[in-house]
Amino acid sequence: MKKILYIVCAALLFVGCKHEAPKQPTLVFEGWIDASGTPVVLIHKSYTLDITVDRDIELSSIVERQLIPFGKVTISDGADEVVLTGKLDTTYLPPYTYTSLDMRGQVGKTYTVTAKYNDLYATATTTIPPIAYIDSLSVRGAGGDIMDLRAYMSHINPDEDAYYAFFLKQFGDKQYQFCPFCVFKGKDATDGKMEVRLYNPLVDRSLSSVENYYFHNDSTKPKEKRVFQLKVARIDYESYQFWKAYNEQIVTRGILFVPVYRNIPGNVRGGYGYFSGMGSSFYIFAISRDSTYRFSPL
Repeated sequence: MKKILYIVCAALLFVGCKHEAPKQPTLVFEGWIDASGTPVVLIHKSYTLDITVDRDIELSSIVERQLIPFGKVTISDGADEVVLTGKLDTTYLPPYTYTSLDMRGQVGKTYTVTAKYNDLYATATTTIPPIAYIDSLSVRGAGGDIMDLRAYMSHINPDEDAYYAFFLKQFGDKQYQFCPFCVFKGKDATDGKMEVRLYNPLVDRSLSSVENYYFHNDSTKPKEKRVFQLKVARIDYESYQFWKAYNEQIVTRGILFVPVYRNIPGNVRGGYGYFSGMGSSFYIFAISRDSTYRFSPL
């Protein structure tokens, strides 16, 4: 699966063009740790794009060429430090991840991740917020094969500085993609209630119409291909700023002279990207028919 969440850092990959002075490689860094989950970190070197040379090269080929398979990545929770193990993993791009079963995320804990490779160094710190959850999810036909999906949350404290993001993957796949237009603040809720319309990130991004992001109940596909898993994550403010900026890039993509990487803030010091603590809950749903899924609070 090549079009995955890592497209964010792929956007950060291009740190120049041939008309700019060459820049020294920098670490491009993506990572997260869910509550009760293990850390996942992906790193590669930044790349100065020369359009005359690279116009016919696949993005995935460039990223794979820049990956770092023998870096040293560590994570610390303030008490313990663990060295993450690197391994080939073709469900990600670049196809190499660092992780460890010896560290599990806990709500309220702060984690610092450090990546080193030769003279490259980057670090990031994050805290896992309380776990977010939804009350229900509605799947309804909206004409033709288009399906309208909406998630409902009724437990939000509007006086609390809380931030949320939604991620999706097709059931059976491994890595989540950020759900376009699904990042928001708790203060956006009305009387503590929020209705969130889900869009499908697992689509052909070459199509510019927003309608392309709707879910399509394609009857030519087997039902198991029309099953998704939703990840609802409470995130910290820095992660919110990152995903909000990424969301804005989705809206403005295709506009000439918009320097993507400069408009996406991150919490990585010494490189580009993010490491995010996530208070996450997970839900499986199908789009093969109209359904209402109701969930009990955690």
